[in-house]
Amino acid sequence: MKFFSNKGKLNVYIAFLLLAITTSVVGKLSSEYDRDITFNLTPVDFPTDKIIYNQSHDSVVLKLRANGFNLAKYYFSKPEMKISVKKLKEIKNYFLWNQKENFSDTKLNFGSSVELLSISEDSILFFFDQYVSKKIPVKENVNVNFESGYENFKIPVLIPDSVVVTGPKELLSDLKYLETDSVNFEKINSDIKFNLNLINPDLDNLIFSDNSLEYLLEVDQYTEETIKVPVNVLFNSDNSKFNYYPKELSVKYNISINDYIEVNPMDFKIECVYDSNSPNNISKAEISKKPSFVKNVRLNTDQIQIIILE
Repeated sequence: MKFFSNKGKLNVYIAFLLLAITTSVVGKLSSEYDRDITFNLTPVDFPTDKIIYNQSHDSVVLKLRANGFNLAKYYFSKPEMKISVKKLKEIKNYFLWNQKENFSDTKLNFGSSVELLSISEDSILFFFDQYVSKKIPVKENVNVNFESGYENFKIPVLIPDSVVVTGPKELLSDLKYLETDSVNFEKINSDIKFNLNLINPDLDNLIFSDNSLEYLLEVDQYTEETIKVPVNVLFNSDNSKFNYYPKELSVKYNISINDYIEVNPMDFKIECVYDSNSPNNISKAEISKKPSFVKNVRLNTDQIQIIILE
């Protein structure tokens, strides 16, 4: 019986303690206080042809007067103070907020339950730039390794091949191209078609007309062909008589089986510039012209023997 008696007294004690704490908390929350609270600054209502890209202060300290209930909400997360740009003075490339002209408007952001007493800064600048659009080409980062006997004979197609970017004029003037994600393909023997994502250049305030593109690559089976092409030797002196060997070189190339056409030796051009300092009068030949529909073009040899005739 004594145990139950003591337990009853403990419960009464706890009840009175909780009541006292609650009364104290409610009393404090009901009292009025002046408090300094840090607010993040966010500009709003700026013109459609301009964009804010920087500001002199990211946050300010506000002195607020209110009861504890109304102040409590500002302590759970860092609060935000929005400033309407359309109410500010425009000077050169920035909008100006100052205590003298804009403090009264800022006070209206708070309801009647909270009074704004002061702001830590006398002036706040919001820097803007013209909002423009520019068509930016896209550079793809796709690496394709083909299965033996297969190759692409047409350049990859990007749809679209450029993207309209909208943002500050100053930022867009330095943006020459956009890149895609890096993608690798191995042992490819058929056409490739997939969506390719753009890499964001990590610049603020940019809007893209497209965030991904379609990548198309035609893949063909090929055959290797060889053709004899005359060599054109270029001599730097008109007074010298010379001969050279060989007069023709074998050119090897890959061509698509699907688009196979007969190749004419005149579709290629091999040139050799005589170098008098070369040992044994051997100069190097190079392919200076080739058809657009062939790939992996190479010479069986690039050495031309020049014989000077006295």
